[in-house]
Amino acid sequence: MASTAIIITGFKEIGGVRRGLYRLFDRPMIEYVLDALPDEVDELVLSVPDEAGRVDYSETAEKYVANIHLSSSDIGGVLKSYMPLSKSDRFLVFPCDAPLLTREFTTFILETLRKFSAAIPRDADGRAEYLFSGYRKGPFLEACDASGSEEIAHIVKHVKNALYIYIEALRVFDTKMNIFFRVTNSTDARRAERIISNRLKDI
Repeated sequence: MASTAIIITGFKEIGGVRRGLYRLFDRPMIEYVLDALPDEVDELVLSVPDEAGRVDYSETAEKYVANIHLSSSDIGGVLKSYMPLSKSDRFLVFPCDAPLLTREFTTFILETLRKFSAAIPRDADGRAEYLFSGYRKGPFLEACDASGSEEIAHIVKHVKNALYIYIEALRVFDTKMNIFFRVTNSTDARRAERIISNRLKDI
């Protein structure tokens, strides 16, 4: 059962630098995300919003043997446009700005897709973390047709056999829930560096 991980990069820059290329400890932030993906992932895809993004992320794509997919759509549109191009059945979606992801968590999402059509973390108020989720190709594309939409929230309503995972239950992978921490500015970046440094001390 082949699998693909799609990393979404089309977010607001930090200090004039594309978010995924903003450096933590002198490494592009996206590399921390890519290093946290399961070994079982067969295909890596960097979703970029424009041609300039294709150029900017080309070095990362070459280093990690990843494809670059050009799409200015949100998550639903990216999946809808890329899935038919891939031989994979399982698709993971993560943002380029979550450097505290762990392999244990990403592997859990991937393995969940062996039994379910989607794996989507959701909090007690019903807010879903679509940027930290996974989908099976067949059911997702069927849901796209049924919904007539590219909005991920509308599409998943039509996905049969989807598993919504209560976020608090995911503390088993990270008691402080840093796996969902996203770096959106320089202050966030310094915090992420401190956490990464502490993790290294614990190894």
